[in-house]
Amino acid sequence: MRQLARRRVQEALAAKQKDREAQERRLQTAAVAVLTALAERDAAVASAEQAAATSIASMLAEGLSLADVADWCGGLGVREVTRLSKLVPKAVPA
Repeated sequence: MRQLARRRVQEALAAKQKDREAQERRLQTAAVAVLTALAERDAAVASAEQAAATSIASMLAEGLSLADVADWCGGLGVREVTRLSKLVPKAVPA
């Protein structure tokens, strides 16, 4: 009887361990997906801001003030235009 009880307990523990391992794999996969999506978002935002900064620089080169650029951009805030204008253009690898 005691051996049968031990075997049943061991089987139950093994099943629980297998379930925990499967859950851990699912959670790890989900966590990787979350971090990947956020990294992709950050890269897209950085790229878009870089493009905006380049366009703002060209508008400033035309002689516009930061306030003028903001007006030309549909009332975009001067603070945002100023922030974007300070972005350093990334060098293109040769």
